[in-house]
Amino acid sequence: MATDIRTAQVRRGGENRVIGSSGKPLLVIVEGSNIDATVDAGIGAIGGLGRIIGDHKAVLLKPNTNQRDPFPSTTSAEHIRAVARHCGGAGATSIAVHEDHRPAGGQEDLKMYYEAGDLPGMDIRFSRAGASEDYVLVEHEPWSSEAKPSDVPQGDGASWASRMLDADYEQGATPGLRVAREVQEAPVVINLPVLKRHFAGQITSAIKNHVGSVYGMHRWIAHAMMQSERDYFDRKLVEFASAVRPELTITDIRSIQAVSGPMVGDDTTFVHGVNRLIVTGDTVAADVVAMDIMKRHDVTFTTHSEAIVNRQHAYAEELGLGMSDLSKFEVIELTV
Repeated sequence: MATDIRTAQVRRGGENRVIGSSGKPLLVIVEGSNIDATVDAGIGAIGGLGRIIGDHKAVLLKPNTNQRDPFPSTTSAEHIRAVARHCGGAGATSIAVHEDHRPAGGQEDLKMYYEAGDLPGMDIRFSRAGASEDYVLVEHEPWSSEAKPSDVPQGDGASWASRMLDADYEQGATPGLRVAREVQEAPVVINLPVLKRHFAGQITSAIKNHVGSVYGMHRWIAHAMMQSERDYFDRKLVEFASAVRPELTITDIRSIQAVSGPMVGDDTTFVHGVNRLIVTGDTVAADVVAMDIMKRHDVTFTTHSEAIVNRQHAYAEELGLGMSDLSKFEVIELTV
């Protein structure tokens, strides 16, 4: 049954269930260049996807897509296939891949991201970032109130996001977000990010991947407000991820997109041979590891960049999205 878009829902997801024998949450870091082998080892180290999927038969996979730019700008098809194989092995009979960039043209626009046949046996589901009917209202009191479109900087120098805002956009009195219906209704969400630089968020990885899970107006306001209120952007970035609370994150860092992003620019560089896969139920911990990798491979990732990301992590901890202190985890490191 479809969720009623007019009635506020509670957040999906819940507490981290990927716990080790020590009673601590698990954080698995696998070194290797073969994505099938690293996914097999990482999922095996957490005890398989059966503990995540349980009796559910449906799983939603959330990749990071970026037009036709290949991995590491976009989650690779082989990464999606490797995880989907484990979902099927754990009993899932419906495996959906959700993306939010669908223009009015419809499903044929999948060609913007993957070739035909790249994702066999998977149901491709799109939401349109600017179409409110594709999203459902979720309320959560700890979230901050949303800025009004009228508060966003306008005129000369206004950002691209400012130009996309609708002055008639209807906002609720209670802190809330419109979440993609496909995501909100999914009993299991597995986050499949990459690691790349971002002009605003500093990095795109586990947390920022869920900017693509909320209504376009929320993200456009956040980007536009960054000109006058940096803190607003960082808080909203985290709240978007807090609205999803994926059951598992599997970050593919065989290569990274460094220097600039999220789109590939003239100054973008790619660092290959990094060869890491992160598997954890803790979104914050996944990004702590990812940020450390970015620091070691991108000299343009400054202490200022790190301070911004650390502030995002602090907000995420306030919202119960995860923990940044890796000493509180049972860390498993493998090489395949």
